[in-house]
Amino acid sequence: MKKIKKSTAKHIVIYSILAILILTVILAIVLYAKIDKRIDIALIKKGSSTVTKVFYFDYQDRSERVGDPVELKEEAIFSKNSEWKSIYDIPQNLKNAFIAIEDKRFYEHNGVDWMRTGKAFLNYLFKFDKSGYGGSTITQQLIKNITGENDFSPKRKIEEIFRAINLEKSLGKNEILEAYLNVVYMSQNCYGVGAASKLYFNKELDALTLGECATLASIVQNPSKFDPYLNLQNNVKRRNLVLKEMLSQNLITENEYKKAKSEKLSISSNVENNRTSGIYSWYTEALINEICNDLSQKYNLNVSAARNLILKGGYNIYSVIDPNLQSYVEKVYENYKAYIDNQNGTYPESSCVIIDPYTSDILAIAGGVGKKTGNLIFNRAIDAKRPIGSVIKPLSVYLPGLEEGIINYSTVYDDTPLQLSNNEYWPKNSPNIYHGLMPVSYAISHSVNTVAVKALRDLGNNKSIEYLKRFGINVDKNADENESSLALGQLTSGESLLNVTNAFTMLVNGGNISNPKTYLYVTDSLGNKILEKNNQTNNVISAQNAFIMTKMLCNVVNEGTASFIGLKNKISTAGKTGTTSNNEDKWFVGYTPYYVCGVWTGYDIPKPMYYAKNPSCVLFDVIMDYAHKDLDLSKEFEEPIGIIKREFCFDSGLCPTNSCENDLRGSRVMVGYYKFGNAPKDKCHLHKLVEINIENGLISDKYVPFWKKRRVSLLEYNRKVQDGIIVADDEFLIKNRKKN
Repeated sequence: MKKIKKSTAKHIVIYSILAILILTVILAIVLYAKIDKRIDIALIKKGSSTVTKVFYFDYQDRSERVGDPVELKEEAIFSKNSEWKSIYDIPQNLKNAFIAIEDKRFYEHNGVDWMRTGKAFLNYLFKFDKSGYGGSTITQQLIKNITGENDFSPKRKIEEIFRAINLEKSLGKNEILEAYLNVVYMSQNCYGVGAASKLYFNKELDALTLGECATLASIVQNPSKFDPYLNLQNNVKRRNLVLKEMLSQNLITENEYKKAKSEKLSISSNVENNRTSGIYSWYTEALINEICNDLSQKYNLNVSAARNLILKGGYNIYSVIDPNLQSYVEKVYENYKAYIDNQNGTYPESSCVIIDPYTSDILAIAGGVGKKTGNLIFNRAIDAKRPIGSVIKPLSVYLPGLEEGIINYSTVYDDTPLQLSNNEYWPKNSPNIYHGLMPVSYAISHSVNTVAVKALRDLGNNKSIEYLKRFGINVDKNADENESSLALGQLTSGESLLNVTNAFTMLVNGGNISNPKTYLYVTDSLGNKILEKNNQTNNVISAQNAFIMTKMLCNVVNEGTASFIGLKNKISTAGKTGTTSNNEDKWFVGYTPYYVCGVWTGYDIPKPMYYAKNPSCVLFDVIMDYAHKDLDLSKEFEEPIGIIKREFCFDSGLCPTNSCENDLRGSRVMVGYYKFGNAPKDKCHLHKLVEINIENGLISDKYVPFWKKRRVSLLEYNRKVQDGIIVADDEFLIKNRKKN
């Protein structure tokens, strides 16, 4: 009975293994159609250079891309711990050491060693080899190094297998081995055998001993465990195993084996002094990050693998930077304290981005104040997501309102708060003053909150969100479908300075917008394009409404919340200020016919700031004054066909009458800009001519002698507000000038 039981158990194990293998094959067939079997050889074939060069264009015409590329040598991207070596410069002992320990049937298989793969799979299931038996060939390891994918999911492993088979159809064994030996990670932030030889032994490859070759080959299975600097004893054990494998495969003689095994390793002091490349500028780091993201998406890499490719790939990056502007922005931010007053002994942070509105080229970036002191650090122009305050109003309320025909330049709202159910009132203006009847053009220039909320109610929250998304602003529909978020800019998740600034480019570019970018294309060291920006330009609003909005935003700088900006005295300037709750963020996004510049100021951990002048406006003024120093300052915002200019009454928004000119406060006749067909047609009905007693200002009766009377116009308007609310134009309402 016992024998039968043993036999039965044995058969169960065998059948179970067979069943698992059959299921695996079936799974592979099912997944085959769904997986990406390609590996782009452009990421593997390289020339001799490992330095990635950055170019800018000396443009005669940026919009038409007329200009010559110029290398920015100081912005070269590289790792000192990466050096590409030709297969012919790699000694045979070093190649043999890697092959012996990593893939002894390298020259025999077609990319996959099926025997090792089967054993590795069974070990994954039954754990009979606790050392972590690996089944990947050198070809498969190359793919893992290029893609950065290293998880042991069935889909990923099957994908790797088919990629390896396809790769071996495209490249020869020597090309694959060369690529592998140049990209394999060797610990200490070091890639490839050429750099590792110099790092650990301070030698060129051709000077390596057999023992040193085996030492390098020992690292790759577990770089931290077998690092010869950190864990020399572990490495020596592994080195001896490599030598034993080389001997058993007849790649070295018995004497060579004994001599190499007894060799005492001497690790160079280079490891202690090991440093990677220097500190990148804010722009170059943004450039690297954007290319990393694009490489990872196009070639199915993870971002870490993509960054390694840039650091050691010898690429040519054709950026859209304006090096003069970038240099000046960096100088301003390094000397930030000269422009901004401290707040209780501290200085807030700040960021800046400048964009060409016609191309969406990012021309310059500053991600923080002071001199940049590290790489891979937080960039407040791109990474920070903050509430944007009143900067949102043109994007979420007024532009959509113009586009939908709900408002025009002179549409009037009453600047009074809304009554809430708990007898409180909201929203509150900053400062907490209410002016009464006003056109939206005035409300924008003075950032009046009540008018923005009332205009939003006419537009509708859903329509507002629809437009914000069209403009590239990220909105959480569930969390931000409210008036505080949409009219006052208190977005739940905030938004980046880059996205907000780019949204304003449509106002200069005839209602057209495209994604912001730091580069045009990237080539490998052989000149083949591996990335190219083909940003589609979208028309998101009419050119006429873009111009009308610009005219309104010129008022912000000419007479409104940013009136102290001096640039307006040199060239047409428009923009919008923004302040968030408790004065925790200060924004300004401004523009001219040449550039759009956004500036944010605030603390990383939000806290109130109190400035007489918005510090973001101050920095904008300094930077943009320099940006325009060599430009034609007579250039104006381009007026499209279909714009008409009309007079209107400030208080009604309608066509003015003589009564509007005779208002007690002076003439209320203004000039507005309208899209054809959207200008006011009716005449003002609010202004009424009355006679007032010049002694008390009340409407006179028949008993007041004529020499004490004055004929003026007042507003026939019925306003209801709660007690305690003071509205500035109340005293000019007829009902308030009558005798009690």
